[in-house]
Amino acid sequence: MSTQPVPSVPGVSRASWPRRAPRRLEAYSALCAVSFVCYIAGRLTDGTAGILFSAIGAGACGWAWLLTRALFDPAPRDVWWPRIVGTVVAVAGAITVLAPAEGGLSGFAANVYRLSGSAAMLLAFIEPFQARRGHAGVGEKRFRLTFLTVNAAQLVAVLGSGVASQVPADVWRTDMIRIACCIVGLVGGAVAVWYRLRHPLAQPDGTGSARRAPTDEDRRLAERLLVLLRDEAIDSRPDLRIGDVAAHMGQPEYKVSQCISTVLGFPNFNRLINHHRIERAKRLLADPDQGLPILEVAFECGFGSVGPFNRAFREQVGVTPRDFRAASRRLH
Repeated sequence: MSTQPVPSVPGVSRASWPRRAPRRLEAYSALCAVSFVCYIAGRLTDGTAGILFSAIGAGACGWAWLLTRALFDPAPRDVWWPRIVGTVVAVAGAITVLAPAEGGLSGFAANVYRLSGSAAMLLAFIEPFQARRGHAGVGEKRFRLTFLTVNAAQLVAVLGSGVASQVPADVWRTDMIRIACCIVGLVGGAVAVWYRLRHPLAQPDGTGSARRAPTDEDRRLAERLLVLLRDEAIDSRPDLRIGDVAAHMGQPEYKVSQCISTVLGFPNFNRLINHHRIERAKRLLADPDQGLPILEVAFECGFGSVGPFNRAFREQVGVTPRDFRAASRRLH
């Protein structure tokens, strides 16, 4: 089976990989997890410890919104105003818990907390609808739909529990509903973060967000990936997915995706693989000693059918495979 030329990779420095600050997804997921756990502990604990737990857990809805933004916004950094809103929710909630109930400060903080907290919950529900820059593959659509369904169920349960009376039985039932919502939020948030780390959104290309510079690890992974393309011709497998390559390399999907975009210069895994497949197809079609039908060329280069092969070839080369072969034979 034929292989294609492999582009060179910049030299890898032997210096150790520098430590970096946590990304927004990691930072917000940690804040969210701590606040949710503290909220649950505050509902189940009495005395001073319960009050402190409740004060920390009061910011859960604000941090959950920021985490949702990090899940569905590919920008590497958040803008300033959502962080202010999240902080307002956390501070107002803490004051509501800690300040004396009969004081004016507590009443003012409670009003701010209700308004900002409700806004944060609604914004968290709206955020998955923001399909930025065409990130709408089948897997991504399923992920967003599942996230929306779970979030909608939580939102209805939390808002519905807020109208319960102060009868002890109703208060207990309300606490149980909110604790259950927090547990669902913890588990669902962990699953969502796990998914996003393995299926990262492509970074925007505009001037508002510069592409991340490649690290030494990115270069090492790119070299390994190019070896797989050159020596094992992994792109000839029609059902090849980035998860398969990541598992073969023993790396998370997001790291393989990062090395493809930062070092190799392709926006995503599929574009890289299709590029190498089309380069192989061009050599087969241009070889006067090769008389393979177009369909067999497509199969040889890793396409499952002739339709996707024709579309990918025309997109990359500008002409159909048949026209390319005819033009190449005229030159010979």
